[in-house]
Amino acid sequence: MEFEKLYELRKDPTEFAIQMGFRTVEIRKGYARGELEITEQHRNSLGTVHGGCIFAIADTNGATAAMTCGHYCTTVNGDIHFLRPARNTRKLIVEAREAKAGKTISVYDIEVSDDEGRLIAKGLFSYYTLEQMI
Repeated sequence: MEFEKLYELRKDPTEFAIQMGFRTVEIRKGYARGELEITEQHRNSLGTVHGGCIFAIADTNGATAAMTCGHYCTTVNGDIHFLRPARNTRKLIVEAREAKAGKTISVYDIEVSDDEGRLIAKGLFSYYTLEQMI
């Protein structure tokens, strides 16, 4: 797999990622790292980052890691545990690591941390590998 091609694909993000402000910063086999600069649009009525936003960046980053196999993928399932509120942080960092790469289904461990390295959320996501090559 040419990671440069995948990086170029993810560097020019979808409209959804653009609207969120999410960007991919590192890709290697079975791994992806992304960042989200926090703005007011990401916050809920309590002033913390909305859980739906955290789930979305976890899923988006996990899909990037899953695509390091050279094929497009789609999410099958996502399970996330919110461990602490994302408050008083300028950025969220998302890391996805391959737990199991199967022929059609792959599973990824996802961690979302704040800009001081505190773990905000931990998830387990599975992706279906499509026939379409990147």
